[in-house]
Amino acid sequence: MQNPPAAQPGGQNFKCPQCGGGMFFDAASQALKCQYCNHTMQQPAIQMQGGGAPPPGLAVGPREIPLSEGLARAPKGLGTQMQSIQCKDCGATVNLAPNEQTVACTYCASHTVIAVASDPNLIMPESLVPFQITKEQAKAKFKEWLGGLWFRPNNLKKASELDQMHGVYVPYWTFDSHVYSQWQADRGWYYYETESYEAIENGQTVWRTREVQRVRWEPAWGTRQDFYDDVLVCGSKGLPTGLADQMTSFNTQSLVLYNPSYLAGWRAESYAVDLQAAWPFAQQKIDSQQVSKCAGDIGGDTHQNLHVQNQYTGQTFKHVLLPVFVAAYRYQNKPYQLLVNGQTGEVVGKAPYSVWKILALILVIVGIAVAGYLIWASQNGDSSRRMLRGGDSPAAIEAVVRGADESAGYV
Repeated sequence: MQNPPAAQPGGQNFKCPQCGGGMFFDAASQALKCQYCNHTMQQPAIQMQGGGAPPPGLAVGPREIPLSEGLARAPKGLGTQMQSIQCKDCGATVNLAPNEQTVACTYCASHTVIAVASDPNLIMPESLVPFQITKEQAKAKFKEWLGGLWFRPNNLKKASELDQMHGVYVPYWTFDSHVYSQWQADRGWYYYETESYEAIENGQTVWRTREVQRVRWEPAWGTRQDFYDDVLVCGSKGLPTGLADQMTSFNTQSLVLYNPSYLAGWRAESYAVDLQAAWPFAQQKIDSQQVSKCAGDIGGDTHQNLHVQNQYTGQTFKHVLLPVFVAAYRYQNKPYQLLVNGQTGEVVGKAPYSVWKILALILVIVGIAVAGYLIWASQNGDSSRRMLRGGDSPAAIEAVVRGADESAGYV
């Protein structure tokens, strides 16, 4: 577990009321816990950076902010003292406790990290999902995931260095919006026609019939209205987009009002994808889902040339932090990452492949195929020899040879 933040001017600090030791947010008890005497206490009331009361509405629960007013109405900062480091390789900026030391990037395990000044103008998180599983449980999930991988290097477990796993609050944007869609397409209905065709049977040309599927096309159009709640867009620069999108089990209904005490003992990344850049990503996700929904409205047996136009109204957003355990490691000087959802335990990640294991599998498959072919050839050869024994006529010999050629695909 990370050391809890020490007392710092201008922000909240978390001291044990019994022994004065530093406290951290404990995922198991869902409370602040002293690292020395194990005393627990609930989160204190939120205090803003530099003192003063929270902005109106912040203390009553997570709220939706109109997208058009986002920058003006959203509070700034994290509400607690932290130090920021930036990775020169992946570009992620991660906030640590003031007394925590690290020489490697949380996301890519690179050692080219530098201290940077925290940006006081970043939008404060509106809410977060607290860590629900402990680091030990996340490690167990990691080991289970590694154990289930096939065709991976045998020394991967040692190279992945489980001790380098860190719990990080990853920045996300959530968007709500009403969507009105107009669509048009060609609706298709299947029907069948009987057609005749030539076939060769026993050396003779014969006529056969078969049923052939056709499509009758007609124009179609329509409208629909939908509401999207908490469409997630990852604001991290350290997590690859493809990997972050694979983590789909977050339950945003469990969001709680942001309080800096939840960050005690954990890392938190500053968002690199800002609000204006995040909304187009949310639109892309919504547009894609609307195409699927409109396709379901077309009816018929099939469709083509679907065109959808969307109109958005009532867009709102929240800046939230979601809990992720990150295991970043390097194998043969290439970075790999594994993520464990700190709320649900879902595991996604990347790992290198073992070329030798893959080649061994290919050789086994080829060997089985060759053995099967030899058995087949032996059986067919014996059958042909039996048919040719005993003074068979030239016509019979020709028929056997032709049959063997046809089976082998030569004719």
